[in-house]
Amino acid sequence: MVVYSIKDIEKLTGVKAHTIRIWEKRYDIIEPKRTKTNIRYYDEQDLKLIMNIALLNANGYKISHIAKLTVQERDRIAAQLNKVDAKFENQTDAITYSILKLDEKNINFILSQNIEQKGLKQTMDSLVYPLLEKMGIMWVSGSISEVHERFVTNLLRNVIICEIQKYLEKYDEPKTKVLLYLPKGQTHELSLLYLHYLMLNHGCEVTMLGAECTLAGVQEAIELKEVDYVVTIINETPAEAPIQQYINVLSEVIQDKAEGMIIGYQLFANPITIPNNLKGIQNMEEILQYCTNKPKVKSQS
Repeated sequence: MVVYSIKDIEKLTGVKAHTIRIWEKRYDIIEPKRTKTNIRYYDEQDLKLIMNIALLNANGYKISHIAKLTVQERDRIAAQLNKVDAKFENQTDAITYSILKLDEKNINFILSQNIEQKGLKQTMDSLVYPLLEKMGIMWVSGSISEVHERFVTNLLRNVIICEIQKYLEKYDEPKTKVLLYLPKGQTHELSLLYLHYLMLNHGCEVTMLGAECTLAGVQEAIELKEVDYVVTIINETPAEAPIQQYINVLSEVIQDKAEGMIIGYQLFANPITIPNNLKGIQNMEEILQYCTNKPKVKSQS
């Protein structure tokens, strides 16, 4: 059984410890457990209860009224409030609650409403990234498992792919051609997919090789498809070779046929010499700035 201190609950729900104690003493709405040495702790059911209370309270329900509701009434109202439009200010909590229940339908509803009204980029910035940050805290504390992580990753993957498909269906003549891939041994496909979407959004034509791509595969794709840029993300040590050796071989693979751009932790965590035909990039926005410039003029053979 996973247990939490009141500080853990404060981090996970955003409700101050002082407020939780008031809810306990004044309204008798929460009853924490206690160790043999009289130290207060909470379990997973308490976590869900406090998230429910916070959700109702943020939407105008007074604590005195919430305290009088039955468990079934609270759950019913919380379920209704989870199905909200983009004006709801506490959607991260709503999605977190749904993740704990593996409620795919409700999460998709909230995400689709946000994307429809604000677009994918703003939804990622204002909702998805805070959600992933919160899930990181929950993972460390043990309040979510590998099941929850896989569930959310797969769900977000499908959402981004759906948005990518919309751009491909309204295909326009691109300004810049980009080859996008992940080396073998990298695990951050969501970042790659989101970068694919952003590039399409900025008018690029993207050849997506996906994850677990070998350098031989990159070389073949460059020969088959004339591109301006080859872009990759390297957060973990590449499986094919140590990072410096990998970058050197990538440079030889690209030669003067394109310009390479690399983003990721490994690039800045190690003392690396970057060849002239490659660039070390700090973030996705910097990649987009390069890719939306005039396409690279290749040398004539």
